[in-house]
Amino acid sequence: MIARAFMILFLCGMTLMLCQYSPAMKGGDEAGVLSELPMVAGDFVGESESPSDKELELLPSDTIIVKREYRTPGRRTEHRDLAHVSLVIAGNDSRSIHRPEVCLDGQGWTVTDSSVREVKLLSGDVLKVRDLAIEREVLLGNGTKLPLHAHYVYWFVGADVSTPSNLERQILSFRDNVLRNVNHRWAYPSVMAYVTDNLTPQQSGERRRNDEDTVKMILSLIRSLAPRFQKDLMTTL
Repeated sequence: MIARAFMILFLCGMTLMLCQYSPAMKGGDEAGVLSELPMVAGDFVGESESPSDKELELLPSDTIIVKREYRTPGRRTEHRDLAHVSLVIAGNDSRSIHRPEVCLDGQGWTVTDSSVREVKLLSGDVLKVRDLAIEREVLLGNGTKLPLHAHYVYWFVGADVSTPSNLERQILSFRDNVLRNVNHRWAYPSVMAYVTDNLTPQQSGERRRNDEDTVKMILSLIRSLAPRFQKDLMTTL
């Protein structure tokens, strides 16, 4: 018991010393991403979208929110792909960045699966992202319910690091604050697309895609997009 008490006192003392003698925080002013999304990314053309009233209500006022709806061009609906891309950049309030599962649940989505996927970029770099399979029901005009499936893919970007894990993001924040004197201004890119194999082109406005095709399409879009706004990937183009 005495040894345990001594160890607790030692750890408390070391913590106080780190707090007292660590240099003042730096960084936090410049994000690791550009505050814009490109108009063209690979085969996709993006049209700007405005943040929703709910996003503006829930997120701190100094949060930067950039959104685009990306479509593949073409007259025929059954050949078209569509994905919604969002980029959230934190301000002074850390509540801007959080686990997206919380918001998805509030929007009526249920997460049915979660996995980490690797996006191999043209530069040879590998970007790790988290893929959430989500579902919910929508009520049609005739009163019937239609199951809606989608994939929501996201990752977190710091000053010079990225991770698909919110826990790792918190660990990196603490580690780099203490050891590198860096205060990350975190950003949170995400891409969402519907699985359309149970929908008609008239219902979805897109071609029919199963889960595998939808994930492949999203990762292809990220492969083109990420080096256009994530700074640590831009230098390797």
